[in-house]
Amino acid sequence: MSLLTPPKLVASTGETYNCRIGGRQGAVGGGRESNLFRSAQWSPDGTCILTSSEDNELRTWIVPADLLEPSESPKQLEPFSSIRTAEPVYAAAIYPYMQLSTPSTCCFIASSRDHPIQLYDMLTPTTRASYPLIDPMTEKYHTPASLLFAPSNPNRFIAGTTSQISFFDIHRNGEGPAIALKTIPTRRSVQTGHTMKGIISALAVCPGNSDGTGVLAAGTFGRQVGLYSAEGTGETIGVFGLGGGDGAGVTQLVWSQCERYLYIAERKSEVISVYDIRVAGEKVESFRGRRAGTNQRVGIDVAYALRGEVVGGGIDGKVRIWEAGHSREDSHIGTAHCEWHAHNDVVSSAVVHPGGAVLATCSGSRKPEALGEDEGEGEEGNGWDNSLKIWALSPLSHDQEDTGDKEYNTADRYDKEKDETIGVAIGQKGTEGTCI
Repeated sequence: MSLLTPPKLVASTGETYNCRIGGRQGAVGGGRESNLFRSAQWSPDGTCILTSSEDNELRTWIVPADLLEPSESPKQLEPFSSIRTAEPVYAAAIYPYMQLSTPSTCCFIASSRDHPIQLYDMLTPTTRASYPLIDPMTEKYHTPASLLFAPSNPNRFIAGTTSQISFFDIHRNGEGPAIALKTIPTRRSVQTGHTMKGIISALAVCPGNSDGTGVLAAGTFGRQVGLYSAEGTGETIGVFGLGGGDGAGVTQLVWSQCERYLYIAERKSEVISVYDIRVAGEKVESFRGRRAGTNQRVGIDVAYALRGEVVGGGIDGKVRIWEAGHSREDSHIGTAHCEWHAHNDVVSSAVVHPGGAVLATCSGSRKPEALGEDEGEGEEGNGWDNSLKIWALSPLSHDQEDTGDKEYNTADRYDKEKDETIGVAIGQKGTEGTCI
């Protein structure tokens, strides 16, 4: 499959969510804000998509079995299950060994304001467990701004809060963190090359390390990135700031396919910064033209199952693709190689299927002008595009098969196209786990 040619739309929610919160038929609440999609992520087995929306609902979408069969119009997507939280959702992460055929593994964790971290069922609107993270001085709940499952141990997850990275055991219902790593000794401590202060807004572990030796990268809204060995339980490798340039805080960290580089996305930033983690703090490239000059989180992704391309949305409704490879001699590396108009609003997420056959996007943004409208005036769908879409990627051409730097791309491991594997994880290794 290729990300360098515009894909075909094969499924969409249409105009179902082009409304204010509570404006959709059967919805709860009477809010007047646009019911935008905040984020979307694929399940590890590639059968489901988990989305978070402005109405505080987390929805599970099971991908249709006939998704890639010829059709005159895009298929209509309907949520299989949804669960509403009392407060806005800050972060969510799906159980890494989730298999739709094994319901006990179909679960995810999510954090919401002033509440414990919750373990939810993906197929039924039920809560399986909760994990409090309480400040011992004020007895208030800490709200993680980032969540991540440890690749080497699927029964352990990591939560990022203000100047602290916490490690939880998923089997210990009702208990706090087993380990708490302070990124700075005290609030008044002077920052050094091994300390970091601020809200931990992004977490990422090297995708290819399942033996517990992977490097944990943590980013903050204060534009700092820390690197920690042994998935965060080891030593501090180093901390570096993002320096000059635009950007108002790290919103996402993604490792490159070769695990040598770290892609950094920030809010109010027009670029994706590329850092070489072998030399902490060395910026090697910037992917230009991102169009993300907003406080809203605009996500990026890496096509691990293909050639390691970087995918990202923008406030102009376009999805852009940058080719992997970070040679300073290549003047075209920082320019998007492909883009297409996917939505009529901000593309908040663009995520590649684990098998590389399709791409999911979601959109929406807050509409302050909606607060000034009188009830019954104006068209709710006017200028709004709150939707989830799935795109089928184009087959890889003969010329594209012969190109690419093998040092950075490992697509040659995949010896045939995998259109028929929408519901099957490709390249996912390791033993299956069982969630509680």
